[in-house]
Amino acid sequence: MHLTLLVLLAWIAGTYALRGAGFGATAIGVALVASIFVIIVVHELGHALVARRYGIKTRDIMLLPIGGIASLERMPENPKQELAVALVGPAINLVIAALIYGGIVVAGGTTHLAETTSLGNALATQLVWINVGLAVFNLLPAFPMDGGRALRALLALRMGPQRATDIAARLGKFFALALGVLGLFYNPLLIIIAFVVWSGANQERQMSELKHAIHGVPVSAAMLRRVEAVTPEQPLEDAAALLLRGGLQQLPVIDHGKPVGVITRGDVATALAHAGPDATVATAPQHAVVEVEPGEPLDSVLQRLEEVPDSVALVVDHGLPVGVLTPEHLAAYVALHAQRRAA
Repeated sequence: MHLTLLVLLAWIAGTYALRGAGFGATAIGVALVASIFVIIVVHELGHALVARRYGIKTRDIMLLPIGGIASLERMPENPKQELAVALVGPAINLVIAALIYGGIVVAGGTTHLAETTSLGNALATQLVWINVGLAVFNLLPAFPMDGGRALRALLALRMGPQRATDIAARLGKFFALALGVLGLFYNPLLIIIAFVVWSGANQERQMSELKHAIHGVPVSAAMLRRVEAVTPEQPLEDAAALLLRGGLQQLPVIDHGKPVGVITRGDVATALAHAGPDATVATAPQHAVVEVEPGEPLDSVLQRLEEVPDSVALVVDHGLPVGVLTPEHLAAYVALHAQRRAA
């Protein structure tokens, strides 16, 4: 749970109190917002559980004032699986709305907010329409909403994934522009949502282009071949000297012949500032290592890097480190070849 969510709940309670609302009304207001975020958690858990069914793990679920984000290691490559992961969230919202609506009917209440006669009926009615609204909003065919991923999956059933992503991303940008214009005249919050949608569309399109460009290309074509290594027992000043002398950005950490991590210039600088030059490499923060082979396809390596947060691919040949590969190297490789094709 993000700290800003707790701040939002406190702000809502304070707003009700300053307006002179009674304890009951204040409690209902806070309960409504808290209920919304519980619903968002259930929505995101739906994505996570369906993704797990297809062998995809979820790193975490972050709650923010504007909604929730389930950080999946990756999206399914199979369009039908991606469609299932995307649609389960809105489906959960509609099921919750139907269940609450059923409860209201059984209790003899109404779903017309102006006609509610109790705080409980008012809260339940608002939750019905909020769930319907969340389902409709998430089904907008624009990244990063569920509707954008569902659209991409449906298109990918009839065409290639890159073409499907390109169409979905273009439509997402159109929605972003429309939301931005509406935000200028009606609600500034729509401008923030428009920015998120535009950024999500760009990110999906760039990732699709990256995967297409590196498909079938071996690791050896893009890896950084100059490799120096250190051991956990070596002084930090040795690591700093290697990085500076060789113009390197990272060093593999090898312990008894086995890679155990990677340290970057930033890691070494942080450790030197806190522990001093006499401290060992083991005291420095390290990045996870993903061991790959020179002939392994780059698209396969990219998927493995996505599954391990904050990781670096160490290229190993016959037990010896022969190269390093990071997402930045992949991006540089794609940019270089794009320039060559344009020339």
